[in-house]
Amino acid sequence: MTPITTERTLNAHIDEEHGYRLAHPADWSVAVNGGDTTFAAPDSDVSAVVEWDGRTTPASTTALLTELDVDGYVTGFELFMDGTVRVADGRTGRVLECTYVAGGERWRLCYLFVSANDTDYSLGIDWRDAIAFAATAGAMVESFAVTA
Repeated sequence: MTPITTERTLNAHIDEEHGYRLAHPADWSVAVNGGDTTFAAPDSDVSAVVEWDGRTTPASTTALLTELDVDGYVTGFELFMDGTVRVADGRTGRVLECTYVAGGERWRLCYLFVSANDTDYSLGIDWRDAIAFAATAGAMVESFAVTA
């Protein structure tokens, strides 16, 4: 991940029902939608989603790469990180970071997959490459914690 060098103010979102915590920019909206929670910036240049769906972590990363590979909307896909990261509660998770072109614009995508207590969590962060958001995305990934 990109080193954290951001001055954004982050707020903690704690989801007691689904057992996780995540820091997100203070001006973002938060909406729980049954099987996921969406975090959205006011300008729509960036968003994040946390899901808890029971998929295994290796299967989740493979499925995501397959989906991106066959998605007709995504072109110019380039994977530049596939590795392990330690999150706030001391657990490790798998991180995928890539760029892609959609609708003529270059985007970045960062996914974190963490398994704990028979639940598999995924955090997906998507932003326009033209904005400086990598440091905040890194802070969000590192802030993720399983609380249950």
